Amino acid sequence: MKKLNKQRNQIIILSVLLLIMGVANYFNYYAPAKPVENVMTFSELTSEEQEKLINSAKQHSVFAQKDNKKESTANDSAVFSEKNENYLNYAVDSNGKLVRWQKDKILVYVSPSEYRHQIYQALSRYNTVFEDCFKFYISKNYQNADIVIDVVDSFDSNQSQDSLYMAGVTNNTFSGNDRVLSKSHVQLLSVRPNSNKKVTKKELYRVAMHEIGHSIGIIGHSPNSKDILYAATGVDDFSLRDINTIKMMYSGDDELVAKVTENFAETRLAEAEKYARMSFKKAIAWVNLAKTYYDLGKKEEAINAYKKAITIEPKNPLIYQSMAECYYLSEKYDAAIQMYKQALSLSKTQYEQTPVITMLGMCYAKKENFTIAYEYFAEAFRRDSASETVLKNLLVACIQLDYKEDARNAIAQYKQVSKKNVIDNEFINDAIKWSGAN
Repeated sequence: MKKLNKQRNQIIILSVLLLIMGVANYFNYYAPAKPVENVMTFSELTSEEQEKLINSAKQHSVFAQKDNKKESTANDSAVFSEKNENYLNYAVDSNGKLVRWQKDKILVYVSPSEYRHQIYQALSRYNTVFEDCFKFYISKNYQNADIVIDVVDSFDSNQSQDSLYMAGVTNNTFSGNDRVLSKSHVQLLSVRPNSNKKVTKKELYRVAMHEIGHSIGIIGHSPNSKDILYAATGVDDFSLRDINTIKMMYSGDDELVAKVTENFAETRLAEAEKYARMSFKKAIAWVNLAKTYYDLGKKEEAINAYKKAITIEPKNPLIYQSMAECYYLSEKYDAAIQMYKQALSLSKTQYEQTPVITMLGMCYAKKENFTIAYEYFAEAFRRDSASETVLKNLLVACIQLDYKEDARNAIAQYKQVSKKNVIDNEFINDAIKWSGAN
Protein backbone atom coordinates (compact mmCIF):
# COMPACT_ATOMS: atom_id res chain seq x y z
CA MET A 1 0.00 0.00 0.00
CA LYS A 2 2.87 2.37 0.71
CA LYS A 3 4.15 1.82 -2.81
CA LEU A 4 0.69 2.35 -4.25
CA ASN A 5 0.13 5.53 -2.24
CA LYS A 6 3.37 6.88 -3.63
CA GLN A 7 2.17 6.12 -7.14
CA ARG A 8 -1.01 8.10 -6.53
CA ASN A 9 1.05 11.28 -6.61
CA GLN A 10 3.03 10.50 -9.71
CA ILE A 11 2.49 11.63 -13.27
CA ILE A 12 2.29 8.81 -15.78
CA ILE A 13 3.75 8.26 -19.19
CA LEU A 14 1.21 6.45 -21.29
CA SER A 15 1.15 4.00 -24.14
CA VAL A 16 0.44 5.23 -27.67
CA LEU A 17 0.15 3.34 -30.93
CA LEU A 18 1.17 5.76 -33.69
CA LEU A 19 -0.90 5.58 -36.85
CA ILE A 20 1.31 6.61 -39.68
CA MET A 21 0.36 7.14 -43.30
CA GLY A 22 2.30 8.46 -46.26
CA VAL A 23 2.43 8.82 -50.01
CA ALA A 24 4.91 6.92 -52.17
CA ASN A 25 8.37 8.07 -53.18
CA TYR A 26 9.70 8.83 -49.71
CA PHE A 27 9.71 7.77 -46.09
CA ASN A 28 6.12 7.19 -45.08
CA TYR A 29 6.21 8.55 -41.52
CA TYR A 30 3.59 10.87 -40.14
CA ALA A 31 4.95 11.00 -36.61
CA PRO A 32 8.02 11.95 -34.59
CA ALA A 33 10.60 9.28 -34.05
CA LYS A 34 10.35 9.06 -30.26
CA PRO A 35 6.84 7.79 -29.43
CA VAL A 36 5.83 7.13 -25.83
CA GLU A 37 5.06 3.46 -25.40
CA ASN A 38 4.84 2.29 -21.80
CA VAL A 39 3.00 3.23 -18.69
CA MET A 40 5.64 4.51 -16.32
CA THR A 41 5.08 5.84 -12.83
CA PHE A 42 8.63 7.00 -12.23
CA SER A 43 8.19 10.76 -12.07
CA GLU A 44 11.29 11.07 -9.91
CA LEU A 45 13.44 10.07 -12.90
CA THR A 46 14.77 12.65 -15.32
CA SER A 47 13.32 12.85 -18.82
CA GLU A 48 16.47 11.23 -20.18
CA GLU A 49 16.23 8.38 -17.69
CA GLN A 50 12.56 7.89 -18.48
CA GLU A 51 13.21 7.77 -22.20
CA LYS A 52 15.69 4.95 -21.71
CA LEU A 53 12.87 2.90 -20.20
CA ILE A 54 10.30 3.66 -22.88
CA ASN A 55 9.37 0.97 -25.38
CA SER A 56 9.20 1.95 -29.01
CA ALA A 57 6.82 0.92 -31.75
CA LYS A 58 7.14 1.86 -35.38
CA GLN A 59 4.54 1.66 -37.98
CA HIS A 60 5.38 1.58 -41.60
CA SER A 61 3.25 2.01 -44.66
CA VAL A 62 3.99 1.31 -48.27
CA PHE A 63 2.14 2.49 -51.34
CA ALA A 64 2.30 0.31 -54.43
CA GLN A 65 2.23 1.69 -57.97
CA LYS A 66 0.39 0.29 -60.95
CA ASP A 67 2.25 -1.16 -63.90
CA ASN A 68 5.68 -0.89 -62.37
CA LYS A 69 8.42 -2.47 -64.39
CA LYS A 70 9.73 -5.80 -63.08
CA GLU A 71 13.32 -5.61 -61.93
CA SER A 72 15.92 -8.34 -62.28
CA THR A 73 16.45 -10.91 -59.55
CA ALA A 74 19.38 -10.26 -57.24
CA ASN A 75 22.29 -12.57 -56.63
CA ASP A 76 21.71 -14.31 -53.31
CA SER A 77 25.37 -14.66 -52.40
CA ALA A 78 26.09 -11.15 -51.04
CA VAL A 79 29.40 -10.53 -49.29
CA PHE A 80 29.38 -7.26 -47.40
CA SER A 81 31.68 -4.60 -46.01
CA GLU A 82 31.29 -0.88 -45.36
CA LYS A 83 32.03 -0.30 -49.06
CA ASN A 84 29.18 -2.47 -50.32
CA GLU A 85 26.00 -0.84 -51.54
CA ASN A 86 23.36 -0.73 -48.81
CA TYR A 87 20.80 1.56 -47.20
CA LEU A 88 21.58 0.86 -43.57
CA ASN A 89 21.30 4.59 -42.82
CA TYR A 90 17.57 4.24 -43.50
CA ALA A 91 17.16 0.93 -41.67
CA VAL A 92 18.26 2.21 -38.25
CA ASP A 93 15.97 4.07 -35.85
CA SER A 94 16.13 7.78 -35.03
CA ASN A 95 19.04 7.20 -32.66
CA GLY A 96 21.06 5.28 -35.21
CA LYS A 97 20.28 1.96 -33.51
CA LEU A 98 19.35 -1.30 -35.18
CA VAL A 99 16.07 -3.03 -34.41
CA ARG A 100 16.34 -6.81 -34.65
CA TRP A 101 15.00 -10.15 -33.54
CA GLN A 102 17.38 -11.82 -31.10
CA LYS A 103 16.35 -15.34 -32.04
CA ASP A 104 17.10 -17.72 -34.88
CA LYS A 105 13.58 -19.14 -35.11
CA ILE A 106 10.79 -16.61 -35.69
CA LEU A 107 7.21 -17.89 -35.44
CA VAL A 108 4.80 -16.44 -38.02
CA TYR A 109 1.03 -16.78 -38.10
CA VAL A 110 -0.61 -16.10 -41.48
CA SER A 111 -4.36 -15.61 -41.30
CA PRO A 112 -6.48 -17.62 -43.80
CA SER A 113 -7.08 -15.85 -47.12
CA GLU A 114 -6.89 -16.47 -50.85
CA TYR A 115 -3.41 -14.93 -50.73
CA ARG A 116 -2.00 -17.23 -48.06
CA HIS A 117 0.16 -19.13 -50.56
CA GLN A 118 1.78 -15.90 -51.79
CA ILE A 119 2.65 -14.91 -48.24
CA TYR A 120 4.17 -18.34 -47.60
CA GLN A 121 6.21 -17.91 -50.78
CA ALA A 122 7.51 -14.54 -49.56
CA LEU A 123 8.48 -16.03 -46.18
CA SER A 124 10.19 -18.91 -47.97
CA ARG A 125 12.17 -16.47 -50.10
CA TYR A 126 13.47 -14.76 -46.95
CA ASN A 127 14.41 -18.16 -45.51
CA THR A 128 16.36 -19.02 -48.64
CA VAL A 129 18.30 -15.77 -48.88
CA PHE A 130 18.86 -15.15 -45.17
CA GLU A 131 19.17 -18.68 -43.83
CA ASP A 132 22.33 -17.70 -41.93
CA CYS A 133 20.54 -14.84 -40.17
CA PHE A 134 17.15 -16.21 -39.09
CA LYS A 135 14.43 -18.60 -40.18
CA PHE A 136 10.66 -18.22 -40.27
CA TYR A 137 8.47 -21.05 -38.95
CA ILE A 138 4.73 -21.19 -39.42
CA SER A 139 2.65 -21.03 -36.24
CA LYS A 140 -0.89 -22.39 -36.09
CA ASN A 141 -1.77 -20.07 -33.21
CA TYR A 142 -1.59 -16.31 -33.62
CA GLN A 143 -1.30 -15.82 -29.86
CA ASN A 144 2.03 -17.64 -29.78
CA ALA A 145 3.38 -16.06 -32.97
CA ASP A 146 6.14 -13.48 -33.08
CA ILE A 147 4.79 -12.04 -36.32
CA VAL A 148 1.10 -12.00 -37.30
CA ILE A 149 0.24 -11.35 -40.96
CA ASP A 150 -3.35 -10.45 -41.82
CA VAL A 151 -4.94 -9.75 -45.19
CA VAL A 152 -7.61 -7.07 -44.87
CA ASP A 153 -10.11 -5.37 -47.17
CA SER A 154 -9.29 -1.94 -45.76
CA PHE A 155 -7.37 -0.15 -43.10
CA ASP A 156 -8.13 3.29 -41.92
CA SER A 157 -6.60 6.18 -43.75
CA ASN A 158 -7.64 9.47 -45.24
CA GLN A 159 -6.88 8.50 -48.80
CA SER A 160 -4.68 10.81 -50.80
CA GLN A 161 -5.77 11.99 -54.21
CA ASP A 162 -2.58 10.48 -55.59
CA SER A 163 -2.69 7.66 -58.14
CA LEU A 164 -0.89 5.42 -55.67
CA TYR A 165 -2.57 3.34 -52.99
CA MET A 166 -1.63 2.14 -49.55
CA ALA A 167 -0.81 -1.52 -49.76
CA GLY A 168 0.54 -2.58 -46.37
CA VAL A 169 1.10 -1.54 -42.78
CA THR A 170 3.48 -3.04 -40.24
CA ASN A 171 3.47 -2.27 -36.52
CA ASN A 172 6.56 -3.36 -34.57
CA THR A 173 7.06 -3.46 -30.82
CA PHE A 174 10.57 -3.49 -29.40
CA SER A 175 12.38 -2.49 -26.24
CA GLY A 176 13.76 1.00 -25.87
CA ASN A 177 17.23 0.07 -24.65
CA ASP A 178 18.39 -2.95 -26.61
CA ARG A 179 15.98 -2.60 -29.54
CA VAL A 180 15.01 -6.28 -29.45
CA LEU A 181 11.83 -6.99 -31.41
CA SER A 182 9.12 -8.73 -29.41
CA LYS A 183 6.05 -8.54 -31.67
CA SER A 184 5.14 -7.51 -35.19
CA HIS A 185 1.73 -7.15 -36.82
CA VAL A 186 1.57 -6.93 -40.61
CA GLN A 187 -1.56 -5.97 -42.54
CA LEU A 188 -1.72 -6.44 -46.30
CA LEU A 189 -4.48 -4.82 -48.31
CA SER A 190 -6.49 -7.03 -50.66
CA VAL A 191 -8.49 -4.23 -52.30
CA ARG A 192 -7.28 -1.12 -54.07
CA PRO A 193 -8.89 1.87 -52.32
CA ASN A 194 -8.95 4.02 -55.43
CA SER A 195 -10.67 1.46 -57.63
CA ASN A 196 -12.13 -1.15 -55.24
CA LYS A 197 -10.56 -3.82 -57.45
CA LYS A 198 -8.94 -6.88 -55.96
CA VAL A 199 -5.18 -6.84 -55.64
CA THR A 200 -3.53 -9.45 -57.84
CA LYS A 201 -1.62 -12.29 -56.24
CA LYS A 202 1.58 -10.99 -57.79
CA GLU A 203 0.99 -7.54 -56.27
CA LEU A 204 0.26 -8.95 -52.85
CA TYR A 205 3.40 -11.10 -52.98
CA ARG A 206 5.42 -7.98 -53.77
CA VAL A 207 3.93 -6.04 -50.87
CA ALA A 208 4.37 -9.01 -48.52
CA MET A 209 8.07 -9.07 -49.40
CA HIS A 210 8.26 -5.37 -48.51
CA GLU A 211 6.33 -5.54 -45.25
CA ILE A 212 8.20 -8.62 -44.01
CA GLY A 213 11.31 -6.47 -44.35
CA HIS A 214 9.79 -4.01 -41.89
CA SER A 215 8.77 -6.85 -39.58
CA ILE A 216 12.40 -7.93 -39.20
CA GLY A 217 13.41 -4.43 -38.15
CA ILE A 218 13.97 -2.16 -41.15
CA ILE A 219 12.61 1.14 -39.83
CA GLY A 220 12.68 3.36 -42.90
CA HIS A 221 12.66 2.92 -46.65
CA SER A 222 15.37 2.65 -49.24
CA PRO A 223 15.71 5.72 -51.49
CA ASN A 224 16.34 3.44 -54.50
CA SER A 225 13.39 2.23 -56.59
CA LYS A 226 15.15 -1.06 -57.40
CA ASP A 227 15.01 -2.22 -53.77
CA ILE A 228 12.27 -4.25 -52.09
CA LEU A 229 12.19 -1.72 -49.25
CA TYR A 230 11.62 1.29 -51.54
CA ALA A 231 8.46 3.11 -50.44
CA ALA A 232 6.55 2.55 -53.67
CA THR A 233 7.53 -1.06 -53.94
CA GLY A 234 7.66 -2.19 -57.54
CA VAL A 235 10.08 -5.14 -57.65
CA ASP A 236 9.59 -8.83 -57.04
CA ASP A 237 12.90 -9.86 -55.53
CA PHE A 238 15.79 -8.63 -53.43
CA SER A 239 18.40 -6.30 -54.85
CA LEU A 240 22.01 -6.63 -53.77
CA ARG A 241 21.43 -3.57 -51.56
CA ASP A 242 18.51 -5.32 -49.84
CA ILE A 243 20.65 -8.39 -49.19
CA ASN A 244 23.65 -6.40 -47.98
CA THR A 245 21.48 -4.29 -45.66
CA ILE A 246 19.67 -7.18 -43.97
CA LYS A 247 22.79 -9.33 -43.68
CA MET A 248 24.68 -6.43 -42.13
CA MET A 249 21.81 -5.89 -39.70
CA TYR A 250 21.99 -9.49 -38.53
CA SER A 251 25.75 -9.96 -38.81
CA GLY A 252 26.42 -9.12 -35.16
CA ASP A 253 29.24 -6.85 -36.34
CA ASP A 254 28.25 -3.75 -34.37
CA GLU A 255 31.54 -2.04 -35.18
CA LEU A 256 30.86 -2.29 -38.90
CA VAL A 257 27.27 -1.13 -38.47
CA ALA A 258 28.39 1.88 -36.42
CA LYS A 259 30.91 2.81 -39.11
CA VAL A 260 28.36 2.54 -41.92
CA THR A 261 25.68 4.54 -40.06
CA GLU A 262 28.01 7.15 -38.59
CA ASN A 263 26.41 9.98 -40.59
CA PHE A 264 22.87 8.60 -40.78
CA ALA A 265 21.23 11.79 -39.47
CA GLU A 266 22.98 14.08 -41.94
CA THR A 267 22.14 11.71 -44.77
CA ARG A 268 18.46 11.67 -43.88
CA LEU A 269 18.24 15.44 -43.43
CA ALA A 270 19.91 16.13 -46.77
CA GLU A 271 17.50 13.74 -48.51
CA ALA A 272 14.49 15.20 -46.71
CA GLU A 273 15.37 18.78 -47.58
CA LYS A 274 16.06 17.81 -51.18
CA TYR A 275 12.72 16.04 -51.47
CA ALA A 276 10.85 18.99 -49.92
CA ARG A 277 12.39 21.33 -52.50
CA MET A 278 11.51 19.03 -55.37
CA SER A 279 8.01 18.09 -54.17
CA PHE A 280 6.92 21.18 -52.27
CA LYS A 281 3.28 20.61 -53.24
CA LYS A 282 3.15 17.17 -51.61
CA ALA A 283 2.22 16.93 -47.94
CA ILE A 284 4.35 13.84 -47.42
CA ALA A 285 7.49 15.80 -48.34
CA TRP A 286 6.84 18.29 -45.52
CA VAL A 287 5.77 15.58 -43.10
CA ASN A 288 8.96 13.68 -43.73
CA LEU A 289 10.99 16.87 -43.29
CA ALA A 290 9.16 17.56 -40.01
CA LYS A 291 9.98 14.10 -38.71
CA THR A 292 13.62 14.50 -39.71
CA TYR A 293 13.85 17.90 -38.02
CA TYR A 294 12.35 16.44 -34.85
CA ASP A 295 14.83 13.56 -34.85
CA LEU A 296 17.63 16.13 -34.85
CA GLY A 297 16.12 18.12 -32.00
CA LYS A 298 14.89 20.97 -34.21
CA LYS A 299 11.39 21.11 -32.76
CA GLU A 300 10.32 24.54 -34.00
CA GLU A 301 11.40 23.67 -37.54
CA ALA A 302 9.41 20.43 -37.21
CA ILE A 303 6.26 22.28 -36.15
CA ASN A 304 6.57 24.70 -39.08
CA ALA A 305 6.98 21.82 -41.52
CA TYR A 306 3.86 20.13 -40.12
CA LYS A 307 1.95 23.39 -40.55
CA LYS A 308 2.99 23.46 -44.19
CA ALA A 309 1.76 19.89 -44.66
CA ILE A 310 -1.62 20.80 -43.15
CA THR A 311 -2.10 23.63 -45.65
CA ILE A 312 -1.73 21.02 -48.40
CA GLU A 313 -3.92 18.32 -46.83
CA PRO A 314 -6.13 20.11 -44.27
CA LYS A 315 -8.43 17.12 -43.77
CA ASN A 316 -5.81 14.46 -43.11
CA PRO A 317 -6.15 13.45 -39.43
CA LEU A 318 -2.79 11.73 -39.32
CA ILE A 319 -0.89 14.96 -39.94
CA TYR A 320 -2.71 16.63 -37.03
CA GLN A 321 -1.94 13.57 -34.91
CA SER A 322 1.74 13.75 -35.74
CA MET A 323 1.88 17.45 -35.04
CA ALA A 324 0.13 16.83 -31.72
CA GLU A 325 2.73 14.20 -30.87
CA CYS A 326 5.45 16.73 -31.56
CA TYR A 327 3.77 19.23 -29.24
CA TYR A 328 3.33 16.58 -26.56
CA LEU A 329 6.96 15.56 -26.60
CA SER A 330 7.85 19.25 -26.41
CA GLU A 331 5.69 19.43 -23.24
CA LYS A 332 3.24 21.85 -24.90
CA TYR A 333 0.19 19.96 -23.71
CA ASP A 334 -2.51 22.53 -24.49
CA ALA A 335 -1.35 22.78 -28.10
CA ALA A 336 -1.17 18.98 -28.26
CA ILE A 337 -4.75 18.67 -26.99
CA GLN A 338 -5.96 21.07 -29.65
CA MET A 339 -4.26 19.08 -32.42
CA TYR A 340 -5.40 15.70 -31.05
CA LYS A 341 -9.00 16.92 -30.91
CA GLN A 342 -8.73 18.07 -34.50
CA ALA A 343 -7.36 14.67 -35.48
CA LEU A 344 -10.18 12.94 -33.60
CA SER A 345 -12.83 15.03 -35.36
CA LEU A 346 -11.43 14.05 -38.76
CA SER A 347 -10.88 10.37 -37.98
CA LYS A 348 -13.57 8.04 -39.21
CA THR A 349 -12.90 4.66 -37.66
CA GLN A 350 -12.02 3.08 -34.34
CA TYR A 351 -8.61 2.07 -35.67
CA GLU A 352 -7.73 5.74 -36.16
CA GLN A 353 -9.57 7.09 -33.13
CA THR A 354 -8.43 4.83 -30.27
CA PRO A 355 -4.77 5.93 -30.10
CA VAL A 356 -5.86 9.58 -30.35
CA ILE A 357 -8.23 9.07 -27.42
CA THR A 358 -5.40 7.50 -25.43
CA MET A 359 -3.13 10.43 -26.21
CA LEU A 360 -5.76 12.93 -25.12
CA GLY A 361 -5.93 11.12 -21.80
CA MET A 362 -2.17 11.29 -21.61
CA CYS A 363 -2.15 15.05 -22.15
CA TYR A 364 -4.69 15.67 -19.40
CA ALA A 365 -2.79 13.34 -17.07
CA LYS A 366 0.37 15.33 -17.67
CA LYS A 367 -1.64 18.45 -16.75
CA GLU A 368 -2.75 16.56 -13.61
CA ASN A 369 -6.39 16.81 -14.63
CA PHE A 370 -7.23 13.20 -13.88
CA THR A 371 -11.00 13.74 -14.01
CA ILE A 372 -10.88 14.39 -17.75
CA ALA A 373 -7.99 11.95 -18.24
CA TYR A 374 -10.13 9.22 -16.67
CA GLU A 375 -12.89 9.80 -19.24
CA TYR A 376 -10.50 9.28 -22.14
CA PHE A 377 -8.80 6.28 -20.53
CA ALA A 378 -12.17 4.68 -19.81
CA GLU A 379 -13.18 5.11 -23.45
CA ALA A 380 -9.89 3.63 -24.64
CA PHE A 381 -10.43 0.67 -22.31
CA ARG A 382 -13.97 0.21 -23.61
CA ARG A 383 -12.50 -0.12 -27.09
CA ASP A 384 -9.56 -2.33 -26.11
CA SER A 385 -10.21 -4.04 -22.80
CA ALA A 386 -7.80 -6.90 -23.56
CA SER A 387 -4.77 -4.61 -23.46
CA GLU A 388 -2.74 -4.71 -20.26
CA THR A 389 -1.25 -1.30 -21.01
CA VAL A 390 -4.66 0.29 -21.54
CA LEU A 391 -5.80 -1.25 -18.25
CA LYS A 392 -2.79 0.27 -16.47
CA ASN A 393 -3.64 3.71 -17.82
CA LEU A 394 -7.17 3.44 -16.52
CA LEU A 395 -6.09 2.07 -13.14
CA VAL A 396 -3.67 4.95 -12.57
CA ALA A 397 -6.53 7.40 -13.12
CA CYS A 398 -8.80 5.36 -10.83
CA ILE A 399 -6.15 5.46 -8.09
CA GLN A 400 -5.72 9.21 -8.47
CA LEU A 401 -9.50 9.72 -8.17
CA ASP A 402 -10.11 6.94 -5.61
CA TYR A 403 -12.48 5.13 -8.00
CA LYS A 404 -12.20 1.69 -6.39
CA GLU A 405 -15.39 0.24 -7.84
CA ASP A 406 -14.46 1.30 -11.36
CA ALA A 407 -11.03 -0.25 -10.88
CA ARG A 408 -12.58 -3.54 -9.73
CA ASN A 409 -14.90 -3.60 -12.75
CA ALA A 410 -12.06 -2.86 -15.16
CA ILE A 411 -9.88 -5.61 -13.68
CA ALA A 412 -12.74 -8.12 -13.88
CA GLN A 413 -13.45 -7.17 -17.49
CA TYR A 414 -9.79 -7.44 -18.42
CA LYS A 415 -9.56 -10.93 -16.89
CA GLN A 416 -12.67 -12.04 -18.76
CA VAL A 417 -11.62 -10.69 -22.15
CA SER A 418 -7.93 -11.58 -21.91
CA LYS A 419 -8.71 -14.92 -20.23
CA LYS A 420 -5.98 -14.30 -17.67
CA ASN A 421 -6.84 -15.48 -14.19
CA VAL A 422 -3.40 -14.57 -12.90
CA ILE A 423 -1.85 -11.25 -13.89
CA ASP A 424 1.93 -11.12 -13.77
CA ASN A 425 2.28 -7.38 -13.25
CA GLU A 426 3.34 -5.77 -9.99
CA PHE A 427 1.44 -2.51 -10.51
CA ILE A 428 -1.82 -4.21 -11.46
CA ASN A 429 -1.54 -6.59 -8.52
CA ASP A 430 -1.01 -3.61 -6.20
CA ALA A 431 -4.10 -2.02 -7.72
CA ILE A 432 -6.05 -5.25 -7.16
CA LYS A 433 -5.16 -5.19 -3.48
CA TRP A 434 -6.00 -1.49 -3.21
CA SER A 435 -9.39 -1.84 -4.90
CA GLY A 436 -10.37 -5.08 -3.21
CA ALA A 437 -10.77 -6.89 -6.53
CA ASN A 438 -10.54 -10.67 -6.51
